[in-house]
Amino acid sequence: PALISGYGYVYVEPDFLGLGISDGLHPYQIKEPYGSDVVDILRATEQFSNENDDFQINDQIFLAGYSEGGYATMATHQIIERDYSEEFNLTASFPMAGAYDMSGIMTDIMLAYTEYGEPFYFPYVLFAYGDSYQSTIPPVVDYLLPEYASNLPELFDGTHSGAEVNEVMPNIPITIMKPDSIDSFQNNLNHPLRVVLHENNLYDWTPLSTMHIIHGLADELVPYQNAQTAYDHFIENGAQDVSLIPMPENLGGHQDAAPFALL
Repeated sequence: PALISGYGYVYVEPDFLGLGISDGLHPYQIKEPYGSDVVDILRATEQFSNENDDFQINDQIFLAGYSEGGYATMATHQIIERDYSEEFNLTASFPMAGAYDMSGIMTDIMLAYTEYGEPFYFPYVLFAYGDSYQSTIPPVVDYLLPEYASNLPELFDGTHSGAEVNEVMPNIPITIMKPDSIDSFQNNLNHPLRVVLHENNLYDWTPLSTMHIIHGLADELVPYQNAQTAYDHFIENGAQDVSLIPMPENLGGHQDAAPFALL
């Protein structure tokens, strides 16, 4: 923020729903709330600028974010062009290291029965989707083994860190689920959870404004294929101003590559 604002930009960063002083569970990796959150803070920034003599804004808007923020950036780009193009002029976006293929690549990782570096991400997605799609999918605890159904929900009350969740999670996240729940999900392409995950993929549209997708080739948590898949679909859909920028493997994985991507 200091670097960006030091170059003369007005920098704003929203607390997403469910974070900060906001009530309720954060709708993690669900695209629509990210868009509305950013639109709201853009409107607030414009109002504050109009009422304040200390700074002025122009009509340029740049979006950037890493990891969850990368997903939020791409989601906001889509939603602004879809719903708010007459209100906002999107200059360029920089989605970085985002999980743009929730129903494909990210689901396959969890179903692979392999160790995952941040296992808390898996129940975070489950509980967020269960909370946001209560009318669509059964209670998430119905999917979980009893020992996890009893202790995981209380860790997602907004007062516990991902590290605390990791302490009670197995290294292979999918093993918190009942075997029959896993079988049902794998064998049913119309499984309610699979359907809502597919609704939150971010590659089946055509960006109109400039987009630079940045992603580490060695990303072990959110594989580079997320970026490649989004880019390939955008180009197939006729996007004219989208680029894909791979960060070299020697810069490290998801956490280590972040500073280089941001800079």
